[in-house]
Amino acid sequence: MKKIWLVSVPVILLPMVLSVGYLLKERNSEAVAFMNEPRYELGEHMGAEFCGSCHTEIYAEWQTNSRHAVSTTAESVRDVMRELGEHTILNFILRGEDMCYACHGPEVPNEGVNCETCHGPAPPDTPIMVTHEEKFRPGRVAMQSEEFCASCHEIPGFVTPYSDWQSSEAADAGVTCQACHMKATGHGGAYHGFDSFVIDETIYDGDVSLSDIQFDFPTLTLAITNHITAHSIPAGGPTRILALELSFRDAGGIEVHTDTATFAKYHSLVPVLGFWPAKLIADTQLKSGESRRLSFAVPLGLRERLGSVQAILRFYEVADEYEGDLEKAYYVGSPIIAKEIALEPMP
Repeated sequence: MKKIWLVSVPVILLPMVLSVGYLLKERNSEAVAFMNEPRYELGEHMGAEFCGSCHTEIYAEWQTNSRHAVSTTAESVRDVMRELGEHTILNFILRGEDMCYACHGPEVPNEGVNCETCHGPAPPDTPIMVTHEEKFRPGRVAMQSEEFCASCHEIPGFVTPYSDWQSSEAADAGVTCQACHMKATGHGGAYHGFDSFVIDETIYDGDVSLSDIQFDFPTLTLAITNHITAHSIPAGGPTRILALELSFRDAGGIEVHTDTATFAKYHSLVPVLGFWPAKLIADTQLKSGESRRLSFAVPLGLRERLGSVQAILRFYEVADEYEGDLEKAYYVGSPIIAKEIALEPMP
């Protein structure tokens, strides 16, 4: 009798779970539709290599330096796609990988955000120079607006560089996203690299600093400042984490204590009734122009042992499902800042 009951439980619960999922899907229909609607013009893509046959320098910038070029193939993205596809309820409610491809570029040709994702597909039955004059050239006007970037780089409560910018000094001064991220290059065109810290580890050099470091046993305090006038750090997707790692050492250089502070938005990819299919767990981002004072306490037993502390500031890329666990990072950046700070011997 017990065996029959155990077998029956999944049979009874499955319709209940699917019913709840259906209700969530209906309540979230507007949000889910927004998340799944492609932000780019649909159509058959000729592919980035086709564009690169003429635009060789731009193609090389995109292929070599751009995070856009791997936005459907990066390990962190593929992992989220697998999670959505394997999770029955999330897959049913969110329509699986569609949510990712809506911004990260079309599934075919699977080139991430390629030329045609932003400029639009080149119709195969129209001479390319005609397409240039009638579509691509006039289309560049719309692409100069910050709203163009916001179509993908703004998902309320989830990815918010655009809303960060709207309330920033840069916006007040009329400095757009493109003014910083697509500066003119030697070939006369705009830069098409769209570096992230994963591609260019020097991208935040000078944009974040540590200052006013003080030690009054057992407490170390310091200020960390975001000097960017346009957006928070980290910017972009929720997988990006800025970490300040402290290694306290004795007079011989042996590590005796560690501490870490992280700066990011932490999400859980779960459907939230009546709202977005993601839940914000915590937001510790450094806002534009923010200077934040941090405090770290060391164990009292180390009073006579401490000789120095090494402070390292660097980026990590961690999937949402690990909720900021740096040990499960896909990528660990080189230090933006590395400081060795002598600590006065304790009386």
